[in-house]
Amino acid sequence: MNVPNMSYMRDKVEQQFKPMLQLLQADLLPNGRLLAGALDLVIAHYEETFRVMDEGDRKLCWYEFCLTPEIFRAMDIHPFLGEVHPAVMTFGTPDVCWQYVDVAEEHGTPPELCVLDKFLLGALLEKQMPSADFIVTASAPCDSSRIGYQMFEQLSGCPVYRLDAPADDSPEAHAYYAGEIRKLIGFLEGQTGKRLDPDRLREVCEESNRATAALLELFELKRARPCPHPGTVTFTSYMAHLNSLGTPNLTRYVEFLRDDAIDAVRNGRGAVADEQHRVLWYYVPVVFDFEMNDWVEQTFNAAVIVDMLSSFLREDPIDTKNVDTMLLGLARRGLEVTMGRLRVSAAKLTERFLRDYADFGADCVVVPAPVGCKHVWGWLSLLREVCRERRIPLCAFDLDWMDSRVRPVESIRGRIADFFETVATG
Repeated sequence: MNVPNMSYMRDKVEQQFKPMLQLLQADLLPNGRLLAGALDLVIAHYEETFRVMDEGDRKLCWYEFCLTPEIFRAMDIHPFLGEVHPAVMTFGTPDVCWQYVDVAEEHGTPPELCVLDKFLLGALLEKQMPSADFIVTASAPCDSSRIGYQMFEQLSGCPVYRLDAPADDSPEAHAYYAGEIRKLIGFLEGQTGKRLDPDRLREVCEESNRATAALLELFELKRARPCPHPGTVTFTSYMAHLNSLGTPNLTRYVEFLRDDAIDAVRNGRGAVADEQHRVLWYYVPVVFDFEMNDWVEQTFNAAVIVDMLSSFLREDPIDTKNVDTMLLGLARRGLEVTMGRLRVSAAKLTERFLRDYADFGADCVVVPAPVGCKHVWGWLSLLREVCRERRIPLCAFDLDWMDSRVRPVESIRGRIADFFETVATG
């Protein structure tokens, strides 16, 4: 029997995500009304991915961090951000991660490679990645992804385009990367046989701006005491953002979250009734423990305000005056996407950390440092010194944020519990 690509994800959408969405919409699960919109967006994204693969009426692009999807939407290309896929597939089923990591290592992948790249390689070998027409990647964020995309290129057999991402955030760097995106447009036009329509790009960017404007307002509301939304909502809505920027449905969802937060702040309603601590969760979520944020908030009266990855959209809107200004805005935004923001110097990372810590009124920091993120471990030693000098309580520990075999839930929660006991006793 000819099994279609992504058979596991097709089953997961039908058997897990759609029943869960019904429960969330009925508010029968924690934070249901706040999470339902995010899951609805995730389901819609995957269903469109399946349809495009099956019907072949549009091109499908597998792309990586350091880009956002607006440019693809404007050219009627279905965007699929590869690095979000492992977290979605692993949700509620951590053994899926083990399976694809083991497949990758059995085929010779070094165990010290980032779990994302091992997962993607294993999934590609098992036909659980989309049948892409082409792949777009960049020189950032890390060595693991550079090795990974060489393997993906060989296995997929489809054309790959690489952008050169600068290692700083100066105006000159943004202008350079805008030029890289302009070159990318030429590649996309060659692959699709269609020219970029500036008016369509403007339409998509304006829709994207509406969503990010609402998100920026939501970030401002998170500065309130008590914090209006739980950390689970922050991370889940961010996952929806990555694949849905430029769509009206995302805009409506973020505006709903913003309006709910306004109401919560106005009425003094917080995610934690007796908020005693404000946590800056400064890196990755623990994907195999979806209840982690709820546990922290309920056990220690500690509101998880924001995480490092989802705070990237605190940027100026895209200037839609002309193609040049739009490409500059897309360059600035793309360079800030998730791990892409880690391509800069340790000094710049520290500057952003101190900004976020002050802006959100945090009083402690949790840094889950994945064993595969070598650059984060290099920065972490410097961050420890900064926190020590400024008397900022810091809880840092190693883990694999998707593979629970490296450090299980019990060990992670035990480390955090010890930390809060120390913080509580001064």
